Amino acid sequence: MAPPWTIGRLVAWAAEYLAKHGADAPRLCGELLLARVLGLKRIDLYLRFEQPLTPEELAAFKALILRRRGREPLAYILGHKEFYGLDFKVGPGVLIPRPETEHLVEEALARLKDQTAPRVLDLCTGSGAVPLAILAHHPDATAVGVDISPAALNYARHNAAALGLADRVIWREGDLWDAVAPDGGFFELITANPPYVARHEYRDLPPEVRDYEPKQALLAGDDGLDLIRAIIAGAGAFLRPLGWLLIEIGAGQAARALELARHAEIFQEIATINDLAGIPRVLACQRGDWG
Repeated sequence: MAPPWTIGRLVAWAAEYLAKHGADAPRLCGELLLARVLGLKRIDLYLRFEQPLTPEELAAFKALILRRRGREPLAYILGHKEFYGLDFKVGPGVLIPRPETEHLVEEALARLKDQTAPRVLDLCTGSGAVPLAILAHHPDATAVGVDISPAALNYARHNAAALGLADRVIWREGDLWDAVAPDGGFFELITANPPYVARHEYRDLPPEVRDYEPKQALLAGDDGLDLIRAIIAGAGAFLRPLGWLLIEIGAGQAARALELARHAEIFQEIATINDLAGIPRVLACQRGDWG
């Protein structure tokens, strides 16, 4: 008689199976998917290694493993992603928040720490991860989040409500600055994690990204800078004097992004900030106090 499919046996099997099919962090994926099926925390699996699964639990787990084998993102399968210590609902139609984008939030909060009731604008807001993380850590800030995708904004609205922040944020559907106009006024801080993948880079993205996440949230023209150009060019109409524009940029884009910011001739301070891997990740521009 074959041994029963216990938690411990399934964790080992899933790690080997997913590794063979090219999935990143295969053991972690297997553990998280098994924990989801069993309604447990991941750490609880280690306390129940000898517990066998019922046939129904085993079938549900194998169905999730097959989705991951097909390179569907783990966050889509689980339906959520942790970002800056907060839990965000994600799924098809919205970009999954990345750890490197937490640098954007850190830089934003550093520039807002001494400000009272600042207004924040987040362009290409997606799931709302950036503005909601800022609001969660700055109790009297308010925000406007803009995205061209109605599907993405549905996730943002859900996340704002789930985090108890819905009364401090307004969502606008539209193309960058065109969607901001109804609110008018100026913002102390403008953030953006725009699409920045160049056309020639898109085909080389991992299958989890290329085949599942929305192309509109990734691809930005021949050099990956189309939206960064538009954001920098239009910032002067909405950024308060001495306010900050913070944009996440891709690897290899720092020199060109700095050039675009200098060419705008409205900023008194322009710099890039590295991520933990030493890659310039955030373009930080402070508007001058003139004009």
